[in-house]
Amino acid sequence: MDRRFEQRYQTDLDVTVTAIDAPERVAKGRVVDISESGVCAALPLRFEPGTSIKAQVENNTLFGYVAYCEGEQPFRTGIEVVRVLVGESDLSRLVRAVQAEGGLPVEVK
Repeated sequence: MDRRFEQRYQTDLDVTVTAIDAPERVAKGRVVDISESGVCAALPLRFEPGTSIKAQVENNTLFGYVAYCEGEQPFRTGIEVVRVLVGESDLSRLVRAVQAEGGLPVEVK
């Protein structure tokens, strides 16, 4: 049964995932696909569903929680993204500001 509600796009990016409540629990792995609301990563550590995490992907920081973690090493880990910081600036605040001003779409690089 496919539990995906949004289109997924395959990717191959480095990721470092840290448990917010246990910062010594860190795993380096690969983002295997992304969607509008989350990512799926292959990680060497098992994170329990519901764990709040911070994920570093290139110059972007994602905050969210583990939706599922299955299989054997590397564990296929679904992360529901709640907040994204792009290049150390808050993307959601930037987008809201541009929309409020009726500006043109912005390409973030």
